[in-house]
Amino acid sequence: MNKVHPDAIVVGAGISGIAAARKLQSYGHVVEVIEKGRGVGGRMATRRFAGASFDHGAQFFTSRGSEFTELIETANQNGAVKKWTNGFSDKPDGYARWCGSSGMTSLVKWMVAEANIKVRTATTVNDLRDTPANAYVLTAPVPQSLAILSFSQMLPNPRTHIQLSSISYKPTIAILLRLEDSPSMFPEHGGIQFLDHPDLAFVSDNQRKGVSDEPAVTVHLSNSLSESLWEHPDQDVLTETTALIEDYLSGVAISDYQIQRWRYAGPENVWADPTVVWGSKPTIALAGEAFAGPKVEGAFRSGLAAAEKINTALSST
Repeated sequence: MNKVHPDAIVVGAGISGIAAARKLQSYGHVVEVIEKGRGVGGRMATRRFAGASFDHGAQFFTSRGSEFTELIETANQNGAVKKWTNGFSDKPDGYARWCGSSGMTSLVKWMVAEANIKVRTATTVNDLRDTPANAYVLTAPVPQSLAILSFSQMLPNPRTHIQLSSISYKPTIAILLRLEDSPSMFPEHGGIQFLDHPDLAFVSDNQRKGVSDEPAVTVHLSNSLSESLWEHPDQDVLTETTALIEDYLSGVAISDYQIQRWRYAGPENVWADPTVVWGSKPTIALAGEAFAGPKVEGAFRSGLAAAEKINTALSST
């Protein structure tokens, strides 16, 4: 018996990939998502160790457009997300900063479950020809997607390839600190955003945020310091970090820690359009935060745009 292949395969189970899969599935297409990690969410990531939970990727998201706002309102009604705060300065700007109800990954997990999306995790894609389909949506960081497409002999025309190859990313090192007690120097909501600090980008008390039952702090170093410390041993990174946030820790001891290096933490330059599409049988679409906006909502909208283009291609064949 011949195996029935999906109409479309989505590579990457972050919010962009899951948004694309949901939209394609709503059009009646058979879709499969392939994810190299052990779970969904991408950089909307939550990790548990030493009895505590940490948001170690994206710390929050905002909602401006109607389609994403509708999704967030529904997710909120279903207990998947919650409003965290209206800003991180002394003068809130009135825009809600949202987070997952039990960690940032909660939203994507709910999106998968609510639409009953088939996701194959812990699976690495090297050659798309090993997983036949009429269309592919690739949502990994652009350099990784281009590597897959090159191996698969499915690259776009040379001009587009050169333009896509020019997209670069900023690194971020995240330091996860399991503390012996709750620090006292954080604001009530637990989030501190640094807009102009040379060494720090964000510090979050996951316990105050409502992510962790136990004392747990996430530190995001600035892109410049992350790049400087990228090849340094973890102990050096820890030493540098604890010196930077000594006042916020207020003398509380660190009982355990982990380091997460995000090589593709965010694009330095973005593609003007929310997706780029080429080919026929198969049709290829790229999506993600590097397309028309680096925020969580931008990644979501990019996934939807890719799905719309793929649906048009599939419907015309």
